[in-house]
Amino acid sequence: MGQPISVQRRVQGDIATFSGDRSLTGQDGAGYFASDEAAENGKLSASIAELFFALDPDIDYVYVAFNHVMARRPDGWDEDSLEVADQALKRFFIFYDGQVDDLETPVGGVGADVLIAEPAGMAAGVPEDEAETLRTEHYNATIADIEPVYDSLWIMNVQPDDPSFTYAAGQYTTLGLGFWEPRIDDLTEDLDEEQLRKLARRSYSISSSILDDDGELLGPDKDVPPEFYIVLVESDWQGTPAVLTPRLFLKEEGDRVFMGRKAAGRYRLDKFDDPTADIVLLSTGTGEAPNNRMTLDLLRKGHEGTIVGVCTTRYKKDLAYLDTHRVLAERYDNYHYIPLTTREPENEGNKVYIQDLVESGQLEERTGVRLDPESTQVFLCGNPLMIGLPEWEDDTPVWPEMRGVSEILTDKGFTLDHGRTVGSIHYEEYW
Repeated sequence: MGQPISVQRRVQGDIATFSGDRSLTGQDGAGYFASDEAAENGKLSASIAELFFALDPDIDYVYVAFNHVMARRPDGWDEDSLEVADQALKRFFIFYDGQVDDLETPVGGVGADVLIAEPAGMAAGVPEDEAETLRTEHYNATIADIEPVYDSLWIMNVQPDDPSFTYAAGQYTTLGLGFWEPRIDDLTEDLDEEQLRKLARRSYSISSSILDDDGELLGPDKDVPPEFYIVLVESDWQGTPAVLTPRLFLKEEGDRVFMGRKAAGRYRLDKFDDPTADIVLLSTGTGEAPNNRMTLDLLRKGHEGTIVGVCTTRYKKDLAYLDTHRVLAERYDNYHYIPLTTREPENEGNKVYIQDLVESGQLEERTGVRLDPESTQVFLCGNPLMIGLPEWEDDTPVWPEMRGVSEILTDKGFTLDHGRTVGSIHYEEYW
């Protein structure tokens, strides 16, 4: 038995936010539609979502992040429905004390591996004949290609069985493998018999090749299957085993996996249609993935405005698409690419983060782009500290202590793409 948590709540339109006094997830969070089979992924956030859906059939979406649970009720909220959800969340933790659902601090966008502490009870394993039956039942896609950048960073293409699968530049989908699959490491997970036969899933932004095998811009007729930019994560800083990538990194081309049946996400290009707008794509680590597809689409369409790509990683080896972007920068007068690293020897005492690049004016000086909210669209994907999103008190933003790009740009007159406001600062989100 655990202790009830303290919950505060607020309502903005059809979304109610319930804020507890303890963390529920890590920084990326997780979202679920009522139609999802949320409980199957074994996450605490999924269990919370299932609870809300069961209590109130008018709730159609639940998002869990940090210490917040946000629930959407299209018909609006009344005091009775708020109280039911409030009390349910408090009671939930009395019976689920000790479970943890956390995400690593991401260096990418949608893609930080889910770290789960499972209920006690060591699983004995699944016989291979049963494992094969489970694969046939659950897997709906095939790994078409794997390009190892180095031993813990892959670029991977996955071909869904459904030929109608489509996505817009910037969106994400889900990859998954059964808990019954072997791990690449020797870390031990405590899995009960029921959990062992379920899927470990997580969301990944969809990336894209930009050049074909001849070094030319990839044409629509040469499109490759959805591409994913994947970092091997074995455990968090506390030693809690990650659940997906240690299994994924044992797979080979031709192996079967689960892939989400649809793509989702509001982080996409089609919110504006000005071919002369300047486009600034800022990312950290594997957060570059969705920006790659955006870059391809913009160049295919002959975008007239300036396109700027910036990516920060720890080391040069983490810039997997560096050579491609250098080719583009040489070939297209309106394309600029700025790679930044923070842990190479030359960075000692001279680290430049994306926040510094934007606030100091270096971005404008190095690319010729004027950060003008009337003519510039900015896309942010990656570490939440770089993005620096605020909490909202009604329509008033409350900025985090560490100043991120969102606040820097807002001070320059930009607006956040938030709620029903289609602004000029776009970022990955799950609503």
